[in-house]
Amino acid sequence: MLSVRSQLFAFSLSLVCSVWGQVALADDSADIAAKWKALTDKRDALTTKMNALQEKFAKATPAEQADMKTEFEAGIAEFREKVVPEMRTVAIKAFDADNSNTEAGQAALELAYSYNEYDTAARVGDALLKAGIKTPVVKNLTANAKFATHDFEGAQKLYTQASIKGELIPDLGGKFASAVGPYVEMWQREQKIREAEANAPAGQELPRVLFETSKGPILIELFENEAPNTVANFISLVEAKKYDGVKFHRVIPNFMIQGGDPNTLDRDPSNDGQGGPGYVIPCECYAPNARMHFRGSLSMAHAGKDTGGSQFFITHLPTAHLNPNPAQKTGHTVFGRVVEGLDNAMAIAKDDVITTATVVRKRDHEYKPKTMPDVRKR
Repeated sequence: MLSVRSQLFAFSLSLVCSVWGQVALADDSADIAAKWKALTDKRDALTTKMNALQEKFAKATPAEQADMKTEFEAGIAEFREKVVPEMRTVAIKAFDADNSNTEAGQAALELAYSYNEYDTAARVGDALLKAGIKTPVVKNLTANAKFATHDFEGAQKLYTQASIKGELIPDLGGKFASAVGPYVEMWQREQKIREAEANAPAGQELPRVLFETSKGPILIELFENEAPNTVANFISLVEAKKYDGVKFHRVIPNFMIQGGDPNTLDRDPSNDGQGGPGYVIPCECYAPNARMHFRGSLSMAHAGKDTGGSQFFITHLPTAHLNPNPAQKTGHTVFGRVVEGLDNAMAIAKDDVITTATVVRKRDHEYKPKTMPDVRKR
């Protein structure tokens, strides 16, 4: 068995929690402090109990080990399903009420980050650093939260500090530190494009599509100027009602949500992720004006160059490795971004559903994509 500490940390940081509800709490600081203490006492009791099980495990008989494993798994389930969801809310409130409660602050930072709540994670991380809590985990998570919320200069400063002190954690800050420099310039360029789009003349506004989902509405603006064929394909599928009822079949925390596969409409989960519209479209990510991946970017999923169809993904945060690399013929076509309902998009879990997809705005012309036969074996 993994160590108790490793399992609990993994649960809080990798978002395996299946409960997303928030507990209704009074705002009284004494009440919050009491709730926080009760939760940490419960966590510590579970940790002590499971550590004791682990110590006895090696010397136990096979039958005893089976019972211990069941008991251990029950403890992990209690932590995951009862303690963590409540800690998620209480930790933030406890730290906001008393910034000297850095234990609550560190828990709030880890949980907010694991639930893709990057604005909260960045705010709490800054407060922890200001309070003198400059552990490698706090530095790495705060830097990543800033990176996710497009504060690339702030992230770069923290990554540099962590790198100089040998505190970059490979699976945390190490995943994004090398990308932050180029993103400073890319974000400046992206902001100028978005400003021009916001001031587009009448009739040239970008098309928009509204997803009604299990987690609430998500409004998406489509980049017709840079990816006209991909946008035409998407709009044609939306208008044909091809996305209604389709599930998000692939969700990776701190990365992206993927949907658009018609196979999710059947009752066979084994084929999810393999479907499409029966044709493919060419990639448009190699053009000089191609858009890059930021937080909330809508991009084409594919199995290789020019194999996109109906599947798409929405990013939780900037993803440099998905940006186009013409020399290697890799990359994905960014063809839109979430303009409203970003929190809903960040909260999407596996098997959440697009109940309806609707075109709410488009330009005055036909949207008919250029397609190619899909010759791949299914």
